[in-house]
Amino acid sequence: MFLNPVNLTIVEWLNENYWWPVILFLVAIIVIVKIMLMQPKTKNGEDGLKYTGDVTYFLGGLENIVKASIDGNRVKFQVREIEVVNLEGFKEIGATGIFISGTNVKMVLPFNAQGIVDKINLDISGGKL
Repeated sequence: MFLNPVNLTIVEWLNENYWWPVILFLVAIIVIVKIMLMQPKTKNGEDGLKYTGDVTYFLGGLENIVKASIDGNRVKFQVREIEVVNLEGFKEIGATGIFISGTNVKMVLPFNAQGIVDKINLDISGGKL
C-alpha cells in the first residue's frame, strides 16, 4: 500500500521501515561503549599496599598525616601541613581528581586503597584502633 507523504504519520513510517530498530540498537551500543571508556582506569587486581610507603612519603611522612579515610570513590587524607604534600608524586602513581580543601587532600587512586587507609591509620595510632 502506497501512502501519501502528507498523510504519513510517524507510527506508519516506523511500521513500514523495518531498519530503524537496528539503527537504534547500534546507537545504544555506541553510547554504552563510550560511557565505559570514560570510566577511570582502575587496577582492581593490583594490591594497593605496595604503594603505602609512596603515599606516606608524598603526604609528608607519617607525622604529617592526621587521619586517612575512604570518602565514596575517593581517598581522603587529613594532614597537618598542606605545603609539604607532593601532588606531582600522586600524579605519577596514577591518582586522578586530586582536590585540596583546607588541610584535606582527596583523590581517586587507580587501585584498591582500603588497605593503605587501614595501614596508615594503624601506624598513626601506634598499632591501636
